[in-house]
Amino acid sequence: MDASYADFKEAVEDGDTARSTSLVNALAELALIERGIVAAGSRRGQRALRAARLSLARRLITRRLSQASLSPATVADLLGVSVRHVHMLFEGTGQSFSQTVTAQRIRLSGQLLREAPGRPIAEVARACGFESLATFYRVFHAAVGMPPGEFRAQGARSGPVSAPSSDHRASTDLTGK
Repeated sequence: MDASYADFKEAVEDGDTARSTSLVNALAELALIERGIVAAGSRRGQRALRAARLSLARRLITRRLSQASLSPATVADLLGVSVRHVHMLFEGTGQSFSQTVTAQRIRLSGQLLREAPGRPIAEVARACGFESLATFYRVFHAAVGMPPGEFRAQGARSGPVSAPSSDHRASTDLTGK
């Protein structure tokens, strides 16, 4: 439930009303499961548990963004589910596991570029899980529309950084290998 609540809070901050509404429903269902009013094996229960696992998967990704080896297998092991199940969790979100990781890495890199303008770009790339500086530049440019140095030089006047969900080019290589 903690992960679902944190996911809900993030959805509200992002202004994502569809996701926040869905998470409110899932949180209500989880509370009903906890009270024994809804069976965990019922369709309602399974739907709520799937939403909770997705929230937990997102939290695990956030905590491990700096690990270049972050993969669906890593998250599956931590959740105690199959790799296929992890991929199925993300199917309904409009973003694959890889796209979700890339979007979070780009968001974090933009934040780091803003907050520490003197920090070397290579260090920012490594802190966000990219092993290759070239991959970081390519993915950042594809997602943001400019290279990291130009983004930093502009003082990041344009608000939060996010990778567009429709841009599949940005998610081609998450590990930076």
